[in-house]
Amino acid sequence: MDFRVKVGNKEAGTIPYESLPAFTYLFRELGFNVQPDNGNQKVQLCSALHGKKIVISSDYDVKRNTFRKHLLERKVLEYIQTFLSACGAKVILIDEKKESESADFHVYLSLFEVPVIKEPTLELIHNSKISNKKLLDIFHYECTRTGTKFKSDEVVRGANNPFINIQIMYPIITEEDFWKKFGEKYAMSITIGILARFHGSSPLSVLSLVPIEIFSNMFVHSQNTELILDPALQKEKRLPEKKKFLLKKPTINKRKEAEVFLDYHIFIEELEDRNKIKLIGNLHIKNIGTEVLRNPVICLRSTPSESIKISGQILPPNVADTLGVMKNEETKGWKYMNDEWFEEMEKGETWICPIQSKNIAPRQTESLTNLQISVLKPEENSNIRVEAFVFFKEQDLEISSSNQISLLLTKKK
Repeated sequence: MDFRVKVGNKEAGTIPYESLPAFTYLFRELGFNVQPDNGNQKVQLCSALHGKKIVISSDYDVKRNTFRKHLLERKVLEYIQTFLSACGAKVILIDEKKESESADFHVYLSLFEVPVIKEPTLELIHNSKISNKKLLDIFHYECTRTGTKFKSDEVVRGANNPFINIQIMYPIITEEDFWKKFGEKYAMSITIGILARFHGSSPLSVLSLVPIEIFSNMFVHSQNTELILDPALQKEKRLPEKKKFLLKKPTINKRKEAEVFLDYHIFIEELEDRNKIKLIGNLHIKNIGTEVLRNPVICLRSTPSESIKISGQILPPNVADTLGVMKNEETKGWKYMNDEWFEEMEKGETWICPIQSKNIAPRQTESLTNLQISVLKPEENSNIRVEAFVFFKEQDLEISSSNQISLLLTKKK
């Protein structure tokens, strides 16, 4: 009988029932809140920060002035909220003071761009030096690492309402440069300090904040899923000496998926009797799944069917092997798929395929470049539309482009 293991809301794997006591003891020592549920045959693991309520906000008591950077201040707070929420805490980002009364911890932040200083300074005010000792050590280290002066001060204020007040001052710098050089680092440093504050007395509990997969190599799979209580029977059917319990890694869902899109530019040449209109662009095929996609076939469909002519770096089938681009002793490029490609184009469809076999790996993009589309009768009133479709026959996959080319042509009056 196996027990399912859940970390937060995520299924992490299974363990045999006979390993449940050792599993519970181990993960409690690692800082997890372990909750076995015999009725539903599962074990719930929660991080050491699970259930903790942390409020983060701008400092209400600091008056507005021209040096205060409210937008950057908010961005730093949002990053801190993201980091702490990923660790299992309930993090509330507020603009009012009333929420702080029931919080386990409150962080106030203010951010200033000060013209007269040459290096950044972080000043931290707190109300409990004993419980914040580890936090102060972390802040001192992180500030040294980022080239920031660090100052701290303890005040007597509401022992039942633990807080830190952080004020950061930095010299004149563009907002983009501030974020690249300091902003994200400050958000991380403040988060690390808060984690240290909650885990200072039991450092192993920090392990409960990291992904559960790192523990999977500690265990070996047990083939036995049946608990035998009779000692006599256990002698006959002993577990192999090295077979303990395994926390199975979650399986990754395989996906065959792609994204197709067009980019193009319109060129209009004014002639004496008419205008000449041409579009030059590219068709991109991006593999956004987990499986390799093989041999894409492209269909360009035009409406009205006789409105355009498509050309570019696309070769007729009968000359593709000899005129294609040679690379690594193979012919690369694209060709019209069928010998009757010109007749197909006149009917509004153009079919294109690779000259040689083409694979698109996950996260890779393959492009049909320098696609040239000429408007045949630009002087007529018409609504011209070009759509793109890509087919992967081996994977039974069809994708239409996320955008299309659309031109509305009208006669001059």
